[in-house]
Amino acid sequence: MASSSKLTSTNVNISGGLILPVYDSDPGDGSVSEIAYVNGQFKYYKNGKWLFINDAGAGTSSSSPALNAAEIRNSGVSTDGNYWYKPTGATTAIELYTNFSNAPAGKGYVLVARGRESLDWWNTTGQNTGQLLISNLTTNTPISVLPNTFVNGLINSQWNGMRFITNRMNSLDSWLFVGTTTTTFSWTYFAQSGSSVAATAQKYNNSWLSGGLALNWGSGTNWTDTLNYGGGNNCDRTFTWSWGGHGSWQGWSGGSTCTPAGSFQVGGEGHAIQLVNCYVEC
Repeated sequence: MASSSKLTSTNVNISGGLILPVYDSDPGDGSVSEIAYVNGQFKYYKNGKWLFINDAGAGTSSSSPALNAAEIRNSGVSTDGNYWYKPTGATTAIELYTNFSNAPAGKGYVLVARGRESLDWWNTTGQNTGQLLISNLTTNTPISVLPNTFVNGLINSQWNGMRFITNRMNSLDSWLFVGTTTTTFSWTYFAQSGSSVAATAQKYNNSWLSGGLALNWGSGTNWTDTLNYGGGNNCDRTFTWSWGGHGSWQGWSGGSTCTPAGSFQVGGEGHAIQLVNCYVEC
């Protein structure tokens, strides 16, 4: 039997504290066995990537959260499920359902909001963040929304080019919004007719941007209300903000003539609100 040998015999004795280099994201290429302090976690460099020292891998626990889905994907993991995240700027780790099977190579779709109707859907500080898990994908209420700061961390604080995917569970279709204004992310952009920022809006016939393109509104600031693009009120709307005609309810309404099974409306006023799962690609 071959005996193992020690590759190096040098011992380093440190009488004081050891200060590691500090980064807010992975510092790029490193050297084998190099150690660094990255976004509040100890990491080491091996096989061309930075790995967590204190756990089996990025995203596997609250003590070893990932910065984004790409970090998990690049570690060789591509199974849909719940993973832990703590992006740059976040104060705590949150466990979130992540879909890899429908996402582009090297990326994942991270669940950032879920639910149906609310009087405060577009809450910028977040709510019920512990319910953004695979077990809650078909749960109507209470809704769950990540804080602005957490979403911004996942997308590197850039609305421009950000890809936001919404699966509407009642009508079984989906929307893709891609930001075209250089700014940060905020839920307030969804809370009004005629947003302060621009985005493209595309509707697909099935979930996960599949089944063929149904509508393509192009870029503009009225992506929050597709009525302004001439599509009418017949399931071509995206969502609704708070106004008296809806009893001040907010959510993802397709329009006054779109009432799929399982949706919610106040009496018979129309504009039924649907259960949705919202993701960012990161």
